[in-house]
Amino acid sequence: MRKSRWIAALVLMCIGLLLVSGEAPAQQRPIKIGVMFVMSGPMGGYGKHGMQAVQLAVDEINAEGGILGRKVQAIYEDTKLQAQRASEIAEKFIRQDGVQFIIGPTSSGVAVAVSKVANEKRRILILTQAAADSLTGAQFGRYQFATLSNAMMHSRAGAYYVAPKGYKRWMCIGPNYNYGWDSWSQFKTKLKELQPDAEFIGEIWPKLTEPDFTPFIQKILEDKPDAVWSPLWGMDAVNFIKQGLPLGLFDKVKFAFPDGAALETLKPLGKEMPEGIYVSARYFFLTPDSDMNRKFVKDYMERFKEYPDYMAEETYAGVYFLKTAVERARSADSQMIIRAVEQAPLAWETPEGWKIMREEDHAVVEDVIWGETTFSANYGFDILKNIQSIQAEQICRTSDELKEVRANYEKQLKEKMKEEKKKKK
Repeated sequence: MRKSRWIAALVLMCIGLLLVSGEAPAQQRPIKIGVMFVMSGPMGGYGKHGMQAVQLAVDEINAEGGILGRKVQAIYEDTKLQAQRASEIAEKFIRQDGVQFIIGPTSSGVAVAVSKVANEKRRILILTQAAADSLTGAQFGRYQFATLSNAMMHSRAGAYYVAPKGYKRWMCIGPNYNYGWDSWSQFKTKLKELQPDAEFIGEIWPKLTEPDFTPFIQKILEDKPDAVWSPLWGMDAVNFIKQGLPLGLFDKVKFAFPDGAALETLKPLGKEMPEGIYVSARYFFLTPDSDMNRKFVKDYMERFKEYPDYMAEETYAGVYFLKTAVERARSADSQMIIRAVEQAPLAWETPEGWKIMREEDHAVVEDVIWGETTFSANYGFDILKNIQSIQAEQICRTSDELKEVRANYEKQLKEKMKEEKKKKK
């Protein structure tokens, strides 16, 4: 009897403490997501679409009862294109806002810095826009998951798409940071494998948000390549194309843009986008012709008065990956989620089709589409024709490749540490 009274008193005391502190039990508190993208400046459209997608997904999930009965709450911050700022936001998300998960960021250069914070603080980072291959390759961390196809996959897919077309002399113009470098490196490797007579005659690396591409365009015209690989994205791609048109660049040289089917590029250009440019899309709103995609496009259009760009769909898919992972783990605890996902590949349905999260590198497995630009009077901007879907099995990294990449990275780190020690002596 005394024991029963003691237990009852203890329970009442705990309830009283909860009432005084104002805190609900963990299973009743909302699951907090820190959302960070570039939301201002010339690349701000990427973050706007990402933020809108999170709002749509969170509202849908909460309307259906949340995740494991817990509501989802999103907190938004603008990283700009600043790695230091993004790292500070990630720290604030964790320390001050108490987020369990981080979604974003936009730029791969920023993502590398954020991933360091996420792995140090043991908070899961869901990469829905940053696409550098190194994030799931050489610089892999167990607390980061990429839910979009990366630069390697788009580059390999691009090589499969252009190899039969026979362009021999290739150049590159891309942004001067890891996304651009990864994209060109992977494209060259795969194209040489598929087309042994391919030649690579030059590469040009303007800074991100470069205002004047004229000298770079002149260099391309002087070197006279058959084709150019260009991982320029967003307003950089728009400005480059606009500045190249008066010089007849696209009449003289064939171009392939692995990010060219983004609406952030197609819409601002409108009728100015050259016909027949090779472009890729992580997602294009007109495909696939499925019930889920039609509903997503309809809901997005009704709420935000615009078509969803790829960064909207990829971010929307990222939120639903989180939901699926938490439900598999039966917990919002990072360690339990990682263990649950690493036990076996995790599949979840998205507007662009089924995605699979691999256990060994936390990279998504999915097909990649390429096509050619053609103007549509119905939409007022270019859409895709001659679409080809390059299969995931052809473009994803094999287990042996992953081991080699990580081994080489570890070797480079050791050599770097040795050099630093020598300098100190």
